[in-house]
Amino acid sequence: MDTTSPDGLDKSFEYREEIFSSGIDLIVSNYFLAGAALFTERHRGRTFTILRHPIEIAQSLFHYRKKAKWERTYRKDWNQITFKDYANSDSYIGNWVVHQLTGTMPWVQLTDEHLEQAKNILKKKVFVGIADQMDETVRQLREYFGWKEKEPFCAFNYLHSNPSNTNPHPLIERGSETWNLLAKKEKYDMALYHFALELFAGQREMIRMVKVYRGGGA
Repeated sequence: MDTTSPDGLDKSFEYREEIFSSGIDLIVSNYFLAGAALFTERHRGRTFTILRHPIEIAQSLFHYRKKAKWERTYRKDWNQITFKDYANSDSYIGNWVVHQLTGTMPWVQLTDEHLEQAKNILKKKVFVGIADQMDETVRQLREYFGWKEKEPFCAFNYLHSNPSNTNPHPLIERGSETWNLLAKKEKYDMALYHFALELFAGQREMIRMVKVYRGGGA
């Protein structure tokens, strides 16, 4: 089952019952509404996301996609341009998260109403993690979902001793011309990200209440 692409999600619907009857624990997708539609009254789910600063992820994806020949999103032509060229191009598509949460196509002009809708969905439907704060994110996820480590320190070692999901690349300077350009192009995702930081901070109290409810104390 491939839930990382629209075509893959379409095929996943054909085998939905078989998928859930196999005892699957986690479904990962960049397509929020389509991924959520896989679940039914019989097979319910809870949603979490790990958000990253919009400008940081734009840089990371640019440098990754121009070298990841094994990915269907590989862009050989991006090896001929700089990140600044890409940021200035008409092919740059911003505000991915707000578009996904509101079911708005990438070419549709967003408004403040879309942003408020995305904030509401994030607040009511999604448990939020922050990529820059992975230790706290993992702690909250473990407490909220009741996850247990199979081996001591396996999460810590995955994050710190032997990280596998890394993509070293040049960084643009915060406040530079390119940074400021992207801040405008990512206007709505930037606002949503800062809202998510507030939600993330507020989840600490919710986690404490979950522990109390489960009898684990404060």
